[in-house]
Amino acid sequence: MVVCGALIVTPWSSMYTPQDLAHRLVALDYGNGTAYAGLQMLESAMPRAAVHTCSFDANPAKRYAALMAGEFDATVVQEPWITVAEKAGCRLVSTTFFHGTWVATRDVSPDAYAALLRAITRAVHRINADKRRYVSYFKRDWAGHPEVDALSVDDFNLGRIQVKEPGPIPESEARWAWEWMASWGLIDGAFDVTAQIDRSLERDAHELAAAVRAG
Repeated sequence: MVVCGALIVTPWSSMYTPQDLAHRLVALDYGNGTAYAGLQMLESAMPRAAVHTCSFDANPAKRYAALMAGEFDATVVQEPWITVAEKAGCRLVSTTFFHGTWVATRDVSPDAYAALLRAITRAVHRINADKRRYVSYFKRDWAGHPEVDALSVDDFNLGRIQVKEPGPIPESEARWAWEWMASWGLIDGAFDVTAQIDRSLERDAHELAAAVRAG
């Protein structure tokens, strides 16, 4: 899955661009891809010394509510909260896409991982064939939140829904991501591809998945 993250501000905010958020407080859900996407959007627009963040709840509903209550200047959310924010008049000062990579522990067998790959691939084909049909899952997953319940399928920007078939993890991307996170003090140690990616399990699983699809 390719996830869309949006850096949002309130409708009454005086900030319109990522640069406007220099030295402003931005709430992030550290430990999640949304937070890393937020850091990348911010650091692309200003010196790192000007990036001012705080750790806030991983629940985007709580981050959105706190933003609207004025507890910080901006935050980053995914769907359906991007659409919720837009419908409320919030501004998207920046958006980005990032890979939501599926990973497995070493005790998962190649057969089990291959089955997961096949299931994801089928889901990708179905979603890409009719994205509007699957928007309801955003509403289902956040049912009970009035802001989400009030959304219609037509409120969603289908261009923000991006999915692609799973493939092997590129070493160059994995190394870059590791070293980038280390530069922020988020992880320690040097990148070791043999320790971080089980190429044997990965290869066997992808070959099994491809063989079943071909057969």
